[in-house]
Amino acid sequence: MISRTEKVTTEKFNIFLEGRPVAVKASRYQTHNNEIRFRVSINDSPVYIFAYDESLNKAIAIDQSSAIAAISPYIEEEIGSRLAAAA
Repeated sequence: MISRTEKVTTEKFNIFLEGRPVAVKASRYQTHNNEIRFRVSINDSPVYIFAYDESLNKAIAIDQSSAIAAISPYIEEEIGSRLAAAA
């Protein structure tokens, strides 16, 4: 588990959708029961929560808000694959 004194780093990367860059910021953290989660912002959006799914070997969006439906499935897939390396 990440301790309170351990510095959380934010990974920044771009994904290209139809030739346009999509800026992604993701911060990894662990829940109290040691599940790996990510706080993800897309183009400076409010934060979405992604969780690492071992059976899929990638991170998936688990946010319950209706805003998550606005994320392109391609973007979610790319973010999930990219974050799997950090998990």
